[in-house]
Amino acid sequence: MPIGPMRTSGRLRPNSRHRDADVTDAGRRANAARGGSRRRYAAHGKNAQSGAAGKAGKPRKRGWRKFVSFKAFFLYFLGFTCLGVIGIGVVYAWTDIPEPNDFALSETTIVYYSDGETELGRFNAENRESVDLSQIPEHVRNAVLAAEDRRFYSNPGFDPAGIARAGLNFVRSGGEIDGGGSGITQQYVKNYYLTQDQSWDRKINELFVSIKIDQQLDKDDILASYLNTIWYGRDGLYGVQTAAKSYFGKPVSETTLEEGIALATILRSPHRYDPTLGPENTERFEARFRFVLDGMLAMGTVAPEEAREAEPPEVQPRQDQNRLGGPNGYLLQQVEKEMRAAGIDEAEIRTGGLRVITTFDKDAQEAAVRAVEEERPTESAEGVRIGLAAVRPEDGGVIAMYGGPDAVEQSFNDAIDGKQQAGSAFKPFTLIAALEEGISLESRYWGNSPFDPPELGPPVNNQNDADYGEAVDLVESMERSINTAFVDLTMQLGPSRVVDALIRAGVPENAEDLENDARVTLGIGKVSTVEMAEIYATLAAGGRQTDWYTVRRVTDRGGNVVHSVEPEPKAVFDAAVVADTTYALTQVVDGENGTGHVARELGRPSAGKTGTHQDLTAWYAGYTPQLATAVSFIRGEGEAGGTESLRGIDGESSFPGGRYPARIWTAFMSAVLEDEEVLEFPERADVGEPVNPEPTEEPTPEPTREPEPPREEDDVSGGDESGADEGGNQGGNQGGNQGGNDRGGDHSGDDGGTDDGTDQGDDGGTGDESGGDDENGDVWGGNQNGNQNGNDRGNDRGGDEDGTDQGDDGTDEGDAGWD
Repeated sequence: MPIGPMRTSGRLRPNSRHRDADVTDAGRRANAARGGSRRRYAAHGKNAQSGAAGKAGKPRKRGWRKFVSFKAFFLYFLGFTCLGVIGIGVVYAWTDIPEPNDFALSETTIVYYSDGETELGRFNAENRESVDLSQIPEHVRNAVLAAEDRRFYSNPGFDPAGIARAGLNFVRSGGEIDGGGSGITQQYVKNYYLTQDQSWDRKINELFVSIKIDQQLDKDDILASYLNTIWYGRDGLYGVQTAAKSYFGKPVSETTLEEGIALATILRSPHRYDPTLGPENTERFEARFRFVLDGMLAMGTVAPEEAREAEPPEVQPRQDQNRLGGPNGYLLQQVEKEMRAAGIDEAEIRTGGLRVITTFDKDAQEAAVRAVEEERPTESAEGVRIGLAAVRPEDGGVIAMYGGPDAVEQSFNDAIDGKQQAGSAFKPFTLIAALEEGISLESRYWGNSPFDPPELGPPVNNQNDADYGEAVDLVESMERSINTAFVDLTMQLGPSRVVDALIRAGVPENAEDLENDARVTLGIGKVSTVEMAEIYATLAAGGRQTDWYTVRRVTDRGGNVVHSVEPEPKAVFDAAVVADTTYALTQVVDGENGTGHVARELGRPSAGKTGTHQDLTAWYAGYTPQLATAVSFIRGEGEAGGTESLRGIDGESSFPGGRYPARIWTAFMSAVLEDEEVLEFPERADVGEPVNPEPTEEPTPEPTREPEPPREEDDVSGGDESGADEGGNQGGNQGGNQGGNDRGGDHSGDDGGTDDGTDQGDDGGTGDESGGDDENGDVWGGNQNGNQNGNDRGNDRGGDEDGTDQGDDGTDEGDAGWD
């Protein structure tokens, strides 16, 4: 096929390999005639008119240069940059540092034992405790810097490299904003001022606030705030202090290098790096531990030899963080109640970062729990509930309290909330009322069972219906806890005096069933265990009463005192009256028949009293000069308690206070007082005079003793019939033949005194006509000459029988005496 011009669409198209010169020239001429060509050659300036002879033009501009010159581009760039800088400056100027958020202001309230250092518990919405930077070791700080922001001290409040990484991650993740890229200042700003949401608005605001914070605060202050607010997982742990305590059981100031690195490791993501949460976490924890350690090496903050020896430490597992769990939960409950009563609101208690110093002693509290757990009954003891409270006599502070085994399982505090009938534990305050009326310990009252004067109502019986005699002195009545004697005494005094003594000692005026009834001495009124301890503390303090309390001082996070208690003891009983009461109560412990003899095992002077009410409650309350403690037992469910009998426990048919309550009391007091000085009680004061009040029921007559023949040397002349009747019969009936004789008018008797017998006793009759013979002197109350006075109660029968209550007036004493 010949090669040559080809015709296409009526036009001759040159071959791709050969061009016809003529055709080409013709085409050029045609283009020139039309004023254009495929390639345009333009002349500029003077060359524009020179045609083909002119100088050739510059090449045509390509790309953006054909639209904007370099100079224009530079000006545009500079303008936009300036606008950006101005805009950033305006935004920066308009960006205010916000007020700290609620979380930043919240801090755990910590409750301490009485030493002000040992932690008892916490009140918290979040578990956070702030410490000064000086309390955070350098190895902890350096580890955190190596883990989170190695250029913290040189950057302007943000880490550009970190932001670049965050931007790259944003692109790779398809537009998701993660939590990476923020340096320490930015994290602090987020935690302290902003929110935790992952949005661009918050991120931009975070950046500007961080820059401003970096300009206004010292780097050390920023680091300290960051370390106090960073989240550490578990049960709302915030800050390195609480983290150190949770993960390693110690304050951050005591952590080792390895523990400090571990804290820096975990804070990145506690749920991923806490090694106690599973094997995968352990692997991640160990790998990041090495990463942080390498960072410290790179920064030069750890020596190479230390780094070589460092190994991931053992981390404590998460503990049960229920603040009310166990017996100590009752202590925290009571502390919170007292704080609220002092006007501190719940928000401040939960998030105010308060520091609370209580009256509780750690060793005493542990001793209380141990005593209950070791001494409580175990057989057939279902539903038994025990309360214990120990009160310092000098100021009313409660040093120990047992309200139950677990405040979560049983929120009702058996030491405070439970109000139970006191039983015979109220008898000492009947004795106080008697002593205040001048009735001495030697006074005697009805000791047999029953005691049923018409005005009493239902008769009163002693335990097991025991009889102790028709006239028993008050010391023996206390030692044996004789119900009939104390009810008899209360009727003579008037119940209101006993109620008044109880209220002055510390029993609330509105105590349930505290009524003007003769049975008030038997403890029909209801009190709590801690109230019982308080009223016995009044006795231990020699008659000075102080209200019990548990919160000594509350300070805010700045150390300012928010609440404090300054005890104000007040004298409510005379010290001599209390000394005699205490003497009687020591016989409950030391006496041959004392119902509280178990407490002798304490091995030091103590005074106490048992109490039982129809086997529904059982008590032992007692004291030494240093401490008063009460222990109560009840049985039954619900808040009321005391609804089921204590009988049958350990197979016993009764449940007296002198058994298990006294055992627990003794075990507790032995532990608490082990290293304390042994102190004696004040000596017995012998307040008042022996008085035998008028019997409230008819006494049983005794046979009249036949007189012995008079001796020759005696002057047998005596008073008249009046003297015999008033002196002989009255004295004889009352005191077992104390003053006068039993023979009537022939011999007026030692205590018959004058002819009419009205002036009995002091002189006991002399050797003249107003005296008595040898029989009625030496044997019945005087000597051979009648010189012994009636207060000697007779050498033989007066002392053994009822001669303790002879007085000055034969008529009055005879009317009130017993056979």
